Amino acid sequence: MGLTVREALQLKEMREIKLIAGKKGIDRDIKWLTIVEVMEDVSRLHEGEFLITTAYGWNEKSETYTNLIEALANRQLSALAIHTGFYLDVIPIEIVEAANRIGLPLLEIPRTMNFSMVTRSILEQLVNKQLSLLAYAQRIQEDLTSLVLKNAGFSAITESLSKLLHANVSLYNSRNELVASTLLANRTSLIDARYPILGLNEQIGEIFIQKQTELSSLDHLALKQATTIFAIEFLKLQIIKDTRTQIETDFLDTLLSHSYEDEAYMLKKSKEMGFDFSGVNQVFILSSHNLDLLEQDCQQLLILNRIKGIIKKKMDHVVMLVIGAGCPISTAGGINAGISSNVHGIRKLEDAFKEATIAHLFAKYRNTPLLHYDELGAYQIFIRLKENDEELAAYYKPLLMPIVTYDEKHQSQLMKTLETFLENNLVINRTAEKLFIHRHTLNYRIKQLEKLTGIDIYSYDQRIHLQFALLAYVTDHILSK
Repeated sequence: MGLTVREALQLKEMREIKLIAGKKGIDRDIKWLTIVEVMEDVSRLHEGEFLITTAYGWNEKSETYTNLIEALANRQLSALAIHTGFYLDVIPIEIVEAANRIGLPLLEIPRTMNFSMVTRSILEQLVNKQLSLLAYAQRIQEDLTSLVLKNAGFSAITESLSKLLHANVSLYNSRNELVASTLLANRTSLIDARYPILGLNEQIGEIFIQKQTELSSLDHLALKQATTIFAIEFLKLQIIKDTRTQIETDFLDTLLSHSYEDEAYMLKKSKEMGFDFSGVNQVFILSSHNLDLLEQDCQQLLILNRIKGIIKKKMDHVVMLVIGAGCPISTAGGINAGISSNVHGIRKLEDAFKEATIAHLFAKYRNTPLLHYDELGAYQIFIRLKENDEELAAYYKPLLMPIVTYDEKHQSQLMKTLETFLENNLVINRTAEKLFIHRHTLNYRIKQLEKLTGIDIYSYDQRIHLQFALLAYVTDHILSK
């Protein structure tokens, strides 16, 4: 809220000063007043300065008047006032034409006026304006801060700002989601403006203003104060959210590790936090190349499907406990997900967590997006043996060690070939396609496998022994990592 050139000319002390050119710039703000006798270096002038000069030596530079006015205009002066009667009796027409063309207000101060009269009247107004500005800023800050202290919320702050600006105001968060909005009746919008809300060196929101007129200096001041208040409110909510998330994830660790004694108390606490784990629950273990994005996608998944759950990002995976069964998981983006069987209540959540972890390991091994623990079938026998510290090597070493040794020595893939061949029910073409090899190459490898194991792979009875050993080998290989 500065003093404009128009307002300065309306002061009674300035009534003898004439505006002789540059009328289109008459609403420029005066930020300060400068008196220069000898114009040696225009680069020392600053934006918004009201320049007063006697034009000493200008009568010797008539050929450079245009360049001089352009140089002054480039410094973004508010106005140029020439005190005539000392070195210039009449302001040259070249200066007038240049000022009109550029839009720099050109004033003539008659010799009868003193410098002190001009400077005092303008400076008094500038100081008064600044004091009013400070008082206005203080009042806005107190009003908006009061709303924050009363925990009035975004809607009340937005409403208060709308009344200050006499404009429609909409508030958006960092995800460009509408947080609060006001609509003044019978108002048409001619001006749209956006104000960023910054916090911790990044944009955390935005104010969108719709107004009938251009934003004034007071409006900009109000918006500056409001952005600070909104930033505080956004950061306050983020702290609350982070604290709640930390409490929830700590609670999740307690549930999945069964590190509690009173089941009824844990169910009561979960309900107080907004989660009812007394019914059917399911545990997911997920991983991808971008865990931050995966965590966000999981949160959005629960929101969009209106599913209650707790999510926690670990070092190399994301854990998700959901209420209910059948939570849809997207298979896009290189995700590997292991899903537990359905469990009732919280007593079996530790087992569900182990199941999801194992299913996730098998999903990564097979490079498949989703794998339910129930789909592991016969592998579950050896999984339980492994969990009971049974030495699985005894089940596969006698039959498969020759293959393992051969692969290590020749850098071959006979074990992978055997696994894929059995998974595809001994179908040559399908297995060759899965392994990206020619079927003749596959037939050669099968003969090598039969030679190393001494088993006829096409014999049902003999093949059962081989499949049994392979189940033990794969389980041991995956769970020993």
